[in-house]
Amino acid sequence: MTTHLLRRGLIRTALLASLALLLGGCVTAPPRPPAPTTDEIVQMAKDGIPAAEIIQRLEESRALYPLKASQLAQLKQDGVPDEVIDYMQQTLIETERMREAMRERDRMWMYGYPYYPPYPWGYWRRPYR
Repeated sequence: MTTHLLRRGLIRTALLASLALLLGGCVTAPPRPPAPTTDEIVQMAKDGIPAAEIIQRLEESRALYPLKASQLAQLKQDGVPDEVIDYMQQTLIETERMREAMRERDRMWMYGYPYYPPYPWGYWRRPYR
């Protein structure tokens, strides 16, 4: 009798756990707003929108702006606040650092830091070159 109740309890628990996993997989995050273009950023600055609000919109969209120095200078000439330009550059730098750290992590996982595979793979072949 106890094994029957135990088995029934395990089946019920497994069903509830699988139902929770299935329903949890249906949850989606709300869509992000579209990233503002540089022309829209200039227009927001000309409209007198504070730098904090422009930065908040950039944060919400998670936009990256790989701009050249001349393009950044043009943004400054067009009246975009320094805080916004600094934020645009800082997010790009942080993203590139994160990507490099992930590449390094993957390389170290593949080659088993601090243990290295036997010769010849760990000594003369380097990945990502």
